[in-house]
Amino acid sequence: MSAPVPVAPDVPRAPRVLSIDLLRGADVLLMLFVNEVAGVTGAPAFLLHRPSDFDGMTITDLVFPAFLVIVGIAVPFALGGRLRRGESRRQAWGHVLMRSLALVAMGVLMVNAEHGVSGVLSAPVWNVLATLGVLLVWGAPENGWGRVRRSWLRVAGVALLLFVALAYRNPDLSGWFHLRPYWWGIIGLIGWAYLGVASLYVLAGDRPAILAGAVALSYCVALAAAAGNMAWLGALRPLVGPVIGTQGALVLAGALLGVLLRRHLQEGESSWSFAARMLGYAAALGVAGVLLRSLSGVHPAFIISKNHGTVPWGLVSSALTCGAWVAVFVLVDILGFRRWPRSFAIAGENPLVAYLMAPFLLSAFALATPLFGGTNFYEALGGTTGVGLVRSALFAWLVVRLSGWMRSKGVRIQL
Repeated sequence: MSAPVPVAPDVPRAPRVLSIDLLRGADVLLMLFVNEVAGVTGAPAFLLHRPSDFDGMTITDLVFPAFLVIVGIAVPFALGGRLRRGESRRQAWGHVLMRSLALVAMGVLMVNAEHGVSGVLSAPVWNVLATLGVLLVWGAPENGWGRVRRSWLRVAGVALLLFVALAYRNPDLSGWFHLRPYWWGIIGLIGWAYLGVASLYVLAGDRPAILAGAVALSYCVALAAAAGNMAWLGALRPLVGPVIGTQGALVLAGALLGVLLRRHLQEGESSWSFAARMLGYAAALGVAGVLLRSLSGVHPAFIISKNHGTVPWGLVSSALTCGAWVAVFVLVDILGFRRWPRSFAIAGENPLVAYLMAPFLLSAFALATPLFGGTNFYEALGGTTGVGLVRSALFAWLVVRLSGWMRSKGVRIQL
């Protein structure tokens, strides 16, 4: 593999691709909305996850895989920019490793919060402190906060995370340390998938054939794992799906589109021709998913199931996401339509902070319960279907606006 050509340190950063930000923002808004709809009485079935034994998916089952695909689309722009500005592959991979481990750590913290919190801290207090610790360590403003330097903010964040880690207690466990990686959580799965795909990109660069082959290999590994043929990996078996299985394949499918998009922007190909080719790419993914789904009578690995992370679910989700991106690309970059709700762009620019602030706000609502006579007013609003749906939409909007305000103050967590 040839070494990257050194580039002057003042090479300008590539401009953000608006269609990527808008699609990511729409996905984040939808995620925040449907997460809250799950607590609404009588919520429509199409806004709820399908159960594990169901062969099919709703729009809610598309939210997570869509985000993975969008993460992949952005990889050639983010990492490719680093390499073009003169970073060595080792430096770029070090950046990938640190970001991935940070995401895994965040995911594990959030998963443990879902398994119950006891001990000296109540669950809402623990969630608030854990979120503050994460923001201080990984999202502190570059220039610090007032007279407090960024390094001191990070030290305070590490101390806070150590405190919540040691203070965490699960009533079903014993010992002095109760945090467990029950599963990686949504953010943790993103971290592992990003690690695998970004590492491959650092090594292979903008080579579509390698990425396409990796997509096929990842789905083969996913099928082998579903057939029980990956037990020889032992303790590494839980990483098969996130790194090189269905989740990894979703990010790879996006990375392949991102490489082709970057080439298109460099070479000046007709935008309409490029959009048509990418629509064909999305159609091919979808046809592959439908064909494999026709084997569902042979083995459960061929049903469409988010909970099981099946291959047809991954392929169909990739197809739908890539097709949605093509639609946004045509509207934004070809037809020049720019009158999008501001919340879409805000959510797309700071998605991880938005994801963290949702449970933070819910914990704040719980802590405010004594002010309302012991009633959690937010949960009470979910008791009626119509009111609950409006509540969920307003909550999503509030979280996004809050994350936008935080970004304006320098608080941001990026891949």
